[in-house]
Amino acid sequence: MSDKRKSMKNAAKNVLLVLLVLLMGLLCAANWLTGMSLAQVPADSMLRRLYDRAVGGAVGYELRASGVAAASPAQLALTVDGQLCGIQYSLTEVDAGMEAVRAAWGQALDGGALREADEQELTAALGGAACMLLRYHGAIPLGVLSGWMGGNWDSSLPVSTLVYAAEAGTLFIRLADGTLYAAPASIEESALAQAQQNFHGTACKFSGGAYAVYPETLLFEAEALSLPLLRAEAPALFAPQSGAGLETLLAAFGYTPYTRAYSEQGDRARVYVDGVSTLRVNASGLVQYAASGEDGTVRAYEQGEADGQRALDAQIDCARQILDSALTAAETDTHASLYAVQQAGSRTTVAFMQTYGGVPILGESDFATFVFEDGMLSSAAIQLQCFRAEQTRRMVMPARQAAAGAQGEARGLIAAYRLQEDLFVPSRFYF
Repeated sequence: MSDKRKSMKNAAKNVLLVLLVLLMGLLCAANWLTGMSLAQVPADSMLRRLYDRAVGGAVGYELRASGVAAASPAQLALTVDGQLCGIQYSLTEVDAGMEAVRAAWGQALDGGALREADEQELTAALGGAACMLLRYHGAIPLGVLSGWMGGNWDSSLPVSTLVYAAEAGTLFIRLADGTLYAAPASIEESALAQAQQNFHGTACKFSGGAYAVYPETLLFEAEALSLPLLRAEAPALFAPQSGAGLETLLAAFGYTPYTRAYSEQGDRARVYVDGVSTLRVNASGLVQYAASGEDGTVRAYEQGEADGQRALDAQIDCARQILDSALTAAETDTHASLYAVQQAGSRTTVAFMQTYGGVPILGESDFATFVFEDGMLSSAAIQLQCFRAEQTRRMVMPARQAAAGAQGEARGLIAAYRLQEDLFVPSRFYF
């Protein structure tokens, strides 16, 4: 009898021990989930859904929309104490300037009724006491731009330049093809005054009707834009010391170093295959991704979670995050900037250019292109490059001089790098 009782006691102890171990595991998991960052959890994983339930996080689309701008303006300007002041081609200064004016732009981008406008109306409005300008490379959908500023405008118009004229109470919108639109807009005096207090730029003025360029073209006083020549090099993705970089690149597309892979061209290319997608990484820096069917490793959002403007925002943000990881992996000094979006049915194509110190680097093909089908990344191509600044520098033609020489249909001005023989050389171009 005593042996039977002793056996029952041992069994009870074992059961209690198992329960204590399970309880300890649950407590550790709960503590880990509570203390971890949302950014550490993959958006589409079961763990993310568990995290949401455990800590009361957002669900669906909100998880995937960071609100971070996928492009920085090439130029911005604001009237301060009666003088138009501008910033151009400097990431540090542009970021500081955007912090000063973002709230004001958020008020101006509030979904007014659009109408076509003419150049004379814009030229007259630019003579007012207070104006603001944002100019981007390429064409950014108006709804996307508005969202970055905290505004609310559901529109897919491909915007190149925004001009707000306070006296006219008008927002002028220049499209990538040169078409000009206008809409009523207003900014609270306190918001405008706050922006003017925090904005620090260089004296400039609008070209107005003096030259054969767009009237909102910024002409800087005593402009002296000196830039180094650049030499392009392939990133060392396969070098033994670059293991962490390659791992970062793989993780951006949902792969791990243990994903099945094989080499081609004498290890000049590595191909990773996970059953639903393929990632090809070339030693030259060319990265190519393709989903093999209706399902892939990367989704901007799940079906039914987002549509319209919110779906577009999520896809752009997904592409931006992949590019940020890819640039980190390649250890390059360049930055990615959204410049084109195309939508056709359920397909969305997003294209990026790369910039060096805020100046675009123009190649024969797009720096990066992403194609989404119903929120799933179906294909992507990125040409990663590292750029080494040479000792030789080149003075870019001042905008005022370039404006004076403008003629024909090209009315826009841009400073950019283009390949000449084996070096990327900065210059002023018409577009």
